[in-house]
Amino acid sequence: MVRYLQRYGLLSALFLTDLGLLLLSIFLFVLAADYPDMARTFPRLVLVMIMVVTLLDMISFMRDEKAKTSSGEKNEEFEAVSPRQRLKVLYMVALIFIFFLFFLFFGLSAGTFLFLLFSGWTLGYRRLKVLIFSAVIITAFVYIIFQVIMKSFLPEGLIFTLTGG
Repeated sequence: MVRYLQRYGLLSALFLTDLGLLLLSIFLFVLAADYPDMARTFPRLVLVMIMVVTLLDMISFMRDEKAKTSSGEKNEEFEAVSPRQRLKVLYMVALIFIFFLFFLFFGLSAGTFLFLLFSGWTLGYRRLKVLIFSAVIITAFVYIIFQVIMKSFLPEGLIFTLTGG
């Protein structure tokens, strides 16, 4: 049994992470059943999307591992990570905390726009017009989902609250 699991890579950290994420999503999906109708629709939709993508990733991983073992390739868990890639990860973690500050000071809409703009730039995409256009479209989509469809109040931010805007 253990050989079978090792052969198809089912004991690797990546597969076990996917499995844990899948189980957590299922648990949260069941937990969201107690929410009122309007409040459970969006979380359940997101959880179903996470479950589908995780399952697809698990299937893809098992296929890759099967192909590697049948072709005799060595099973390497991780590739070498360059210092530049590590620095990008640290930048993105810092941007998540900066997004929280944007969210507090400027509200959800402006914070989302600024986060998308800076995260795209940090990840190496340098076409400014496309970055701005994408950030505007995604921010508008978030606004429409929460404000228009779900009729919820969006946080305005400290600056807009103090200035009366």
